[in-house]
Amino acid sequence: MYGIAINKSKATVSKYENEEIIPDYITVLELCNYLNVTLNDFFSISEKNKEITTINNPFKCSKVYLYYYTDNKLITSIIYIDDLCKCILYNGIKDLSNYTNCSYYYEGSLDYNQTNAIFSFTNRNNIEKVHISINLPWTNHFLVCKGIIFGLTPNSLPIVKKILISTSPIKNFENYNNFLKFSKDDVKKIYKDGALIIENKNYDEFLL
Repeated sequence: MYGIAINKSKATVSKYENEEIIPDYITVLELCNYLNVTLNDFFSISEKNKEITTINNPFKCSKVYLYYYTDNKLITSIIYIDDLCKCILYNGIKDLSNYTNCSYYYEGSLDYNQTNAIFSFTNRNNIEKVHISINLPWTNHFLVCKGIIFGLTPNSLPIVKKILISTSPIKNFENYNNFLKFSKDDVKKIYKDGALIIENKNYDEFLL
């Protein structure tokens, strides 16, 4: 029955069920949406396996929260990161407890070094691309960091926005509003530098 919902033949679905072939990321996500389960529920990761799994990314977790403003409305998104640094961006989440049901998502990957992390995403039609660049702290202590998201407006115009990425949901958001919105000083600095530059001069001051 669900073969129709994910646009796959009965033969293909049978091979999935018999573990003869492995579904791709998009198919797995469509199955999760159809069955109303999360990725963790779908793969049934045991507690024993969870203990020995190594998180291979600078955030030391498989899920981070992304915040930015659109039309003065705070947008909350979630980035899922697997052990190979392959990622899914669930954009504009309304229900954090059921974020995999989000219909507006991108697939991509994460690259990073000691001071920077860069996410590169594309939507399922390989048309719209989204890039996220953030500054990382020199220490291993990471809670919230500043960054920039590059994407397109609904009418396909290039756009750059300030963002925050955190390892847990931000509740006291009033502490961060000043960063996400452009101030007069920001505009003056853009005129002076000819660029939007995100600086974390003192990481300890910003990380809570």
